[in-house]
Amino acid sequence: MVTVNKYLYKKDFGRGICPCSDKQEYKVLFREVSETELKTDELDLDAVAKASIYKMEKLVVMCTECKKIYFVAMSSEISFKEQYVTLESVELFDDTPLEARNLINKIYSEYKDVLVNIATDDYVIKVLAQSEDDEKIESRYVYLNREDSILYADLQSEEI
Repeated sequence: MVTVNKYLYKKDFGRGICPCSDKQEYKVLFREVSETELKTDELDLDAVAKASIYKMEKLVVMCTECKKIYFVAMSSEISFKEQYVTLESVELFDDTPLEARNLINKIYSEYKDVLVNIATDDYVIKVLAQSEDDEKIESRYVYLNREDSILYADLQSEEI
Protein backbone atom coordinates (compact mmCIF):
# COMPACT_ATOMS: atom_id res chain seq x y z
CA MET A 1 0.00 0.00 0.00
CA VAL A 2 1.40 3.39 -0.96
CA THR A 3 1.20 6.00 1.78
CA VAL A 4 2.17 9.66 1.54
CA ASN A 5 3.31 11.60 4.58
CA LYS A 6 4.36 15.15 3.80
CA TYR A 7 5.67 15.53 7.35
CA LEU A 8 7.21 13.18 9.90
CA TYR A 9 7.69 13.81 13.61
CA LYS A 10 9.86 12.68 16.51
CA LYS A 11 7.44 9.82 17.27
CA ASP A 12 7.83 8.54 13.69
CA PHE A 13 11.58 8.20 14.17
CA GLY A 14 11.47 7.00 17.77
CA ARG A 15 13.66 9.95 18.79
CA GLY A 16 14.60 13.44 17.73
CA ILE A 17 16.97 13.93 14.81
CA CYS A 18 17.71 17.65 14.76
CA PRO A 19 18.98 19.31 17.95
CA CYS A 20 17.53 22.75 17.09
CA SER A 21 14.16 22.53 18.88
CA ASP A 22 11.61 20.43 20.69
CA LYS A 23 9.10 20.71 17.83
CA GLN A 24 10.83 17.98 15.82
CA GLU A 25 8.78 18.32 12.63
CA TYR A 26 10.38 17.24 9.34
CA LYS A 27 9.20 17.81 5.78
CA VAL A 28 9.68 14.68 3.66
CA LEU A 29 11.58 15.60 0.50
CA PHE A 30 12.27 12.07 -0.78
CA ARG A 31 11.29 8.62 0.38
CA GLU A 32 12.06 5.11 -0.85
CA VAL A 33 9.95 2.42 0.79
CA SER A 34 10.00 -1.37 0.75
CA GLU A 35 6.93 -2.55 2.60
CA THR A 36 5.42 -5.89 3.55
CA GLU A 37 1.89 -5.97 4.89
CA LEU A 38 0.70 -9.22 6.45
CA LYS A 39 -2.85 -10.17 5.50
CA THR A 40 -5.48 -10.93 8.12
CA ASP A 41 -9.03 -12.13 8.24
CA GLU A 42 -10.93 -8.86 8.70
CA LEU A 43 -13.60 -10.67 10.71
CA ASP A 44 -11.08 -11.92 13.28
CA LEU A 45 -10.56 -8.95 15.66
CA ASP A 46 -7.54 -10.57 17.36
CA ALA A 47 -5.81 -11.02 14.00
CA VAL A 48 -6.59 -7.43 12.98
CA ALA A 49 -5.12 -6.12 16.26
CA LYS A 50 -1.94 -8.11 15.65
CA ALA A 51 -1.64 -7.26 11.94
CA SER A 52 1.77 -5.94 11.02
CA ILE A 53 3.41 -3.82 8.40
CA TYR A 54 7.17 -4.05 8.00
CA LYS A 55 8.99 -1.17 6.32
CA MET A 56 12.51 -0.38 5.24
CA GLU A 57 12.86 3.28 4.30
CA LYS A 58 15.45 5.69 2.95
CA LEU A 59 14.41 9.29 3.46
CA VAL A 60 15.59 12.81 2.86
CA VAL A 61 13.91 15.15 5.33
CA MET A 62 14.19 18.84 6.19
CA CYS A 63 13.77 20.21 9.72
CA THR A 64 10.93 22.75 9.56
CA GLU A 65 12.63 24.93 12.20
CA CYS A 66 16.27 25.35 11.08
CA LYS A 67 15.93 23.99 7.49
CA LYS A 68 18.78 21.49 7.89
CA ILE A 69 18.51 18.48 5.58
CA TYR A 70 19.05 14.92 6.80
CA PHE A 71 19.47 11.59 5.04
CA VAL A 72 17.81 8.88 7.14
CA ALA A 73 17.64 5.08 6.86
CA MET A 74 15.16 3.33 9.12
CA SER A 75 13.12 0.20 9.59
CA SER A 76 9.82 -0.16 11.36
CA GLU A 77 7.24 -2.70 12.42
CA ILE A 78 3.76 -1.28 12.78
CA SER A 79 0.76 -3.03 14.27
CA PHE A 80 -2.67 -1.77 15.21
CA LYS A 81 -1.51 -1.14 18.80
CA GLU A 82 2.25 -0.52 18.60
CA GLN A 83 5.07 0.80 16.46
CA TYR A 84 8.73 -0.21 16.69
CA VAL A 85 11.26 1.96 14.88
CA THR A 86 14.96 1.45 14.35
CA LEU A 87 17.04 4.29 12.97
CA GLU A 88 19.76 2.64 10.92
CA SER A 89 21.55 5.91 10.08
CA VAL A 90 21.10 9.68 10.21
CA GLU A 91 23.42 11.95 8.24
CA LEU A 92 23.36 15.72 8.01
CA PHE A 93 23.57 17.06 4.44
CA ASP A 94 25.93 20.00 4.63
CA ASP A 95 25.67 21.43 1.12
CA THR A 96 23.22 23.95 -0.40
CA PRO A 97 19.50 23.33 -0.91
CA LEU A 98 20.12 23.48 -4.68
CA GLU A 99 22.68 20.68 -4.38
CA ALA A 100 20.21 18.69 -2.26
CA ARG A 101 17.52 19.14 -4.92
CA ASN A 102 19.88 18.07 -7.70
CA LEU A 103 20.92 14.98 -5.75
CA ILE A 104 17.33 14.04 -4.86
CA ASN A 105 16.16 14.49 -8.46
CA LYS A 106 19.10 12.41 -9.71
CA ILE A 107 18.30 9.59 -7.29
CA TYR A 108 14.59 9.72 -8.22
CA SER A 109 15.31 9.66 -11.95
CA GLU A 110 17.46 6.51 -11.61
CA TYR A 111 14.36 4.40 -10.93
CA LYS A 112 13.49 3.17 -14.43
CA ASP A 113 11.35 0.03 -14.03
CA VAL A 114 8.05 1.59 -13.00
CA LEU A 115 4.64 -0.08 -12.70
CA VAL A 116 2.70 3.13 -12.09
CA ASN A 117 3.50 6.86 -12.03
CA ILE A 118 1.36 9.07 -9.81
CA ALA A 119 1.68 12.84 -10.07
CA THR A 120 0.02 15.75 -8.30
CA ASP A 121 0.95 19.42 -8.10
CA ASP A 122 2.84 18.72 -4.85
CA TYR A 123 4.55 15.37 -5.36
CA VAL A 124 5.27 12.42 -7.64
CA ILE A 125 5.36 8.72 -6.82
CA LYS A 126 6.78 5.80 -8.77
CA VAL A 127 5.41 2.40 -7.81
CA LEU A 128 8.31 0.07 -8.56
CA ALA A 129 6.96 -3.30 -7.47
CA GLN A 130 3.78 -4.80 -6.10
CA SER A 131 3.12 -8.46 -5.37
CA GLU A 132 0.56 -10.35 -3.39
CA ASP A 133 0.05 -13.89 -2.15
CA ASP A 134 -2.19 -15.55 0.46
CA GLU A 135 -0.13 -14.23 3.39
CA LYS A 136 1.20 -10.80 2.43
CA ILE A 137 1.27 -7.80 0.12
CA GLU A 138 4.68 -6.43 -0.83
CA SER A 139 5.18 -2.95 -2.27
CA ARG A 140 8.16 -0.86 -3.27
CA TYR A 141 7.83 2.79 -4.23
CA VAL A 142 9.58 6.16 -4.21
CA TYR A 143 8.11 9.55 -3.36
CA LEU A 144 9.44 12.95 -4.39
CA ASN A 145 8.15 16.19 -2.88
CA ARG A 146 8.24 18.92 -5.50
CA GLU A 147 6.65 21.82 -3.66
CA ASP A 148 9.30 22.90 -1.16
CA SER A 149 9.87 26.66 -1.37
CA ILE A 150 13.50 26.41 -0.24
CA LEU A 151 14.57 23.62 -2.60
CA TYR A 152 12.71 25.13 -5.53
CA ALA A 153 13.19 28.84 -4.76
CA ASP A 154 15.19 29.45 -7.95
CA LEU A 155 12.45 27.91 -10.11
CA GLN A 156 9.60 29.61 -8.30
CA SER A 157 11.16 33.06 -8.75
CA GLU A 158 11.61 32.66 -12.52
CA GLU A 159 8.96 34.24 -14.69
CA ILE A 160 7.39 32.19 -17.44
